[in-house]
Amino acid sequence: MHNLFLICPDCYIEQSIRAKYGNNSFFLTALGSVFGIETFEYVEEVSQFISNEEVSSIFLVNDYKCSFIQNALFHKNDFNTKSEQVLKLLLKSNREDITSMKSVDDKAIRLAKLNIYRQAFEIMEVAFIGNRVQDGLIKVIGLVYDRDKDKFDEFRIKK
Repeated sequence: MHNLFLICPDCYIEQSIRAKYGNNSFFLTALGSVFGIETFEYVEEVSQFISNEEVSSIFLVNDYKCSFIQNALFHKNDFNTKSEQVLKLLLKSNREDITSMKSVDDKAIRLAKLNIYRQAFEIMEVAFIGNRVQDGLIKVIGLVYDRDKDKFDEFRIKK
């Protein structure tokens, strides 16, 4: 059985993941960990990969110091990418909750977790993958990475 990690390529955390979770790890990358699961062809390919490689767990990973999360919080470097749009929308939708937090790190961790939950919801809605999650064939796990401590905060989303 293998693990599939959905990560941002800008965070360079593959080695830390392999050190903690082993070499039975595959990676799917998207800027800011914002994946486009809305196209049939993309979902079909990911689903086929999951079947072929006998993936038993999908890890949704966000590094809270990711430049995309930090830029969304501080309104920097607007390149109008999909990841920036999604993260800004999450921030806007949860502004009251996030702005009430004192620490910048707490705000970033909250935005990272919201992004993970958003992605989990999208995965659960996709018939090819969501059905296997609902049937208990695939676990979905959230990971917030702290690069300063090289530590993962793991939380189960769906067994």
